[in-house]
Amino acid sequence: MTRPTDTGVVGAGLMGRDIAGLLANAGFSVTLVDVDPDALASARDYHRTGLHDALAAGGFDPAAELTDRIEYDTDLEALADCEFVVEAVPERLELKRGLLADLESVLAEDAVIGTNTSSLTPGEIAADAASPERVVLFHFANPALERDIVEISGDDATDRALAMATEVAEAIDRTPIRLGAEYRANCLSRLSASIKCAGTWELLEADAAAIDRGAAAIGFDRGPIEFVDLIGIDVHLATVDNLREAYGDRYAPPDSVGDRMEELVEEGKCGKKSGRGFFEWDGDECLLPEVGDPHDVTPILGALVNEAHRLVADGVGDEDTIDEVLRRGSGGDVGPFDVESMLGREFLRETLEERYAETGAAVYDPIF
Repeated sequence: MTRPTDTGVVGAGLMGRDIAGLLANAGFSVTLVDVDPDALASARDYHRTGLHDALAAGGFDPAAELTDRIEYDTDLEALADCEFVVEAVPERLELKRGLLADLESVLAEDAVIGTNTSSLTPGEIAADAASPERVVLFHFANPALERDIVEISGDDATDRALAMATEVAEAIDRTPIRLGAEYRANCLSRLSASIKCAGTWELLEADAAAIDRGAAAIGFDRGPIEFVDLIGIDVHLATVDNLREAYGDRYAPPDSVGDRMEELVEEGKCGKKSGRGFFEWDGDECLLPEVGDPHDVTPILGALVNEAHRLVADGVGDEDTIDEVLRRGSGGDVGPFDVESMLGREFLRETLEERYAETGAAVYDPIF
């Protein structure tokens, strides 16, 4: 396969601007498109003043001329010559379907479209497309510059489209992991959703700081509640809604916690991006309060392992693949089946059975 030369990214938010930066750093010509001129201006400023240092912090060797390779536009027509385009717009199905229709009207027939969706599937997004076989999952972990992974899948995608996505991922120095089947939330986001959901159920037993201090005590890079703040409480709730259509209430918070989260959003306290959510934030730093006794997060670990078993049963990947996805996606050294080996399957099952009996929460319902 011939490596694409001209690439595009639609969506100039935090993920889109970093994806554009990765493509440019790898030598691709990049056109970044967003309907919001202010978002484009912010992305341009970040690329000029912060991208070099952000790439270096992520372990890259930043190219001196990388910003010269990025063009900015509010019109999708600017993508007409692109051979590979990544969409990174908000997680709303109709928005993504509409964008795909617009992209098909300007792109060449053999151009490949990657979707960075974290809660939908390529097949759903391409359901009304003229050429659904050109659409592939091209999903980054957050933050994209620090996490060495791109999940790739597409039940209806051609071998050529999947191969091009793999080639681009390798070119930008991200490890491509091919998933065996497409499901809402892919693999990494399902694992993450199980952790965040279980974390919100543990809020019935302890406060947010105690839960996240408990997670830190066993080696989590960040706790489940900080993770909700990081992606945005509003985004988390929207993701739960997307996943509810496919999985019922498996990833939903308890009603009382869901109501609290809705209130925080209404008050403008969405997490990191607003400086306040469950926790206060100082820029990129979560100001996690000290606590007396960290909360026992074993039920959260059980929920994680439980979801890993579901992923294997669904054909998304084998145990080694699921472990690699979590290691690379979290930046840690431990996958869910490593956790099972360390703590014991029977112990985790008993933990899940106890919490499921207490709460009735689907995330705790053991399948192994």
